[in-house]
Amino acid sequence: MPARTALSRSSTRSHLSEGELAAWRSYISTTRALTAALDLDLGEFGISLADYELLDGLAKAPQARMRMSDLAEIALVSRSRLSHRMKVLEDQGWVERARCSEDKRGLFAVLTPKGKKLVTKIAPHYAQSIKERMLESLSVSELATLEKIFSKVRSGISTEQLALCEKSSTQK
Repeated sequence: MPARTALSRSSTRSHLSEGELAAWRSYISTTRALTAALDLDLGEFGISLADYELLDGLAKAPQARMRMSDLAEIALVSRSRLSHRMKVLEDQGWVERARCSEDKRGLFAVLTPKGKKLVTKIAPHYAQSIKERMLESLSVSELATLEKIFSKVRSGISTEQLALCEKSSTQK
């Protein structure tokens, strides 16, 4: 069922059915618990899940750098929130900001050698935490179903709807 149809169906009623509410509560409590558990696991390295994901995203980017606006969109955070997080990561020596040579107003987030070393150190622990906290309790079939469900839900939510990232000048 398309996201618009699902939204229209829900908006015509003033409440959720028992099944809808149970699914929502299961999702939200599991998501919060899983996020908290991964934060706890990464805490031994002095980093939060959200910050590790920023560093990991930069590590996977070409030349370990990405435009700040692109990183904000991928991370689903506002540019101002990303700027704040980048300051914290810069203070740790894990990232730096660099001016874009083509666009003097643009900034790149750049992973430093210290940041790359941290990501390399944490990556196996992060993967193990995900396996232990989530993946090992699911069958291959359940994982495929879960991926399909979340991809379907996510495809119905655009960045513009979230109002997290200002529209770029090319989208105006």
